[in-house]
Formats: sequence, structure tokens, C-alpha cells
Amino acid sequence: MSKNANLINLSHSIDNHMPDPQKVLLYDPHPGFMGAAIPLPEPMKKIARQLEGKVMSLEETIEMISPVATEAGGTLEIVEKYKFIGFRVKERSGREHYFRLIRYK
Repeated sequence: MSKNANLINLSHSIDNHMPDPQKVLLYDPHPGFMGAAIPLPEPMKKIARQLEGKVMSLEETIEMISPVATEAGGTLEIVEKYKFIGFRVKERSGREHYFRLIRYK
């Protein structure tokens, strides 16, 4: 595994590996409030909406979202099986919340 891949795996929870660098269309951002016990943090909601309709590689997408996710106290995950990027965040109590941040195709 390359040094860069190690950095990616340390800073994100990636589903086995980074998919190939082909471009994808980002769509259907999480609305920020549905389905979870807590709302999606506002900075994550904002970046997901900004990315809607953009075409870029998943690697570029993760690079853009990562600083926001880190600041929000969470981690990212590419879920290739269902074609979405997930965001996981823990409360101080240790309770975890998981959001389907944005879909891709």
C-alpha cells in the first residue's frame, strides 16, 4: 500500500479501497434532518449541497469534504455497494450517528 493510501485510510474509514479515479456525478445530498436521532451538522449539510450536480472523481470529492468532516468531528466512508459517501460522527457520550451524505453515479 502506498504512503498516500495509508494517509487516506488513517483519516477516513474507506470501504476496503479507494475506487478507481473515474469521474462520478454527485447527487441527492442528505437533507440534514431526516432519519437520524440528531441533525446532520450544518457544515456537512452545506458542503453536500454545494457538491450536488458536480462531476469529479471520488478521490477529489473526499479531499474536498475531508477537512469539513474532520472539523465536524466525524469520518467519511465510500460505500461502493450502494454508491454513496457516508459520514459518521460520535457524540461525547460515545453514541454514534451515521448519515448517507451524498450519492454518486
